Amino acid sequence: MVENAGPEAFLVVIARVNDPERMKAYSAALAASGLYARHGGRYEFIGSAAEDLENFDMGLRLVCARFPSRAAAHAFWHDVQYQTEIKPLRIGAAEVQVAIFEAPQP
Repeated sequence: MVENAGPEAFLVVIARVNDPERMKAYSAALAASGLYARHGGRYEFIGSAAEDLENFDMGLRLVCARFPSRAAAHAFWHDVQYQTEIKPLRIGAAEVQVAIFEAPQP
């Protein structure tokens, strides 16, 4: 069930990958799970910076996923399947920071 109450939200992940093969396995498992779609999410962008304009650490990778609400992003992050089957695949593969941002209200 997708939670739609409130403004849209963005789940932002900043990662420094230490083990590309393990991260590839994590990414494949996450894609195959359908969890983003199940919670109403979709990728806005994934990847590394194309160009450093001001002091950006070019070794970082970013993921930004859009959800219909903060509750939906929260539901994705705390989904039992994600927490028990998928997230453990990236342990030791990357240093990761994750936050939810709400879209501005008109």
